[in-house]
Amino acid sequence: MKRAIILVACLAGVVGVAGCGGSGGGGQALSKADYEQQMQALQAKLSGTADELSAAFSDPSDIDAMSKGLRDAADLLDEASSGLADITPPEDVTDPHESMVDNSAAAADKIREFADTIETAPLAELQQSLAGFQNIGEFAKLDAAVKGIEAKGYDIGGDS
Repeated sequence: MKRAIILVACLAGVVGVAGCGGSGGGGQALSKADYEQQMQALQAKLSGTADELSAAFSDPSDIDAMSKGLRDAADLLDEASSGLADITPPEDVTDPHESMVDNSAAAADKIREFADTIETAPLAELQQSLAGFQNIGEFAKLDAAVKGIEAKGYDIGGDS
């Protein structure tokens, strides 16, 4: 679960990065160096966010804190999706970049569904729900997109 939370946090800062000199979606594609710079800046801005989200899950009996942490993570993913959509990546990483846009938005929806579940499900069902949360397919697709970008020789600051 920690990897999933960190992945959520890593995507969350794209909004701030997109506002720092990136070309808007549909504009001229960024150079490799500019794209790397924006993605690395995102990593630097997020170091504390992962800790905050991890803290929300530190006490499994605190359903309110877990729910809030999940909803905050979902909001961050929505913002990330929007911020990523505003960036025009270099042509050779367009497909994995678009996968990040699509899957971050889809993961946000699934995270909200999980938050709803933990708020209403009996305690006995929470373990099963937690296992399902750890296996959200969109997280695997996001990880694959990051690896796809890195495989093209980009250093985007990921920890894959």
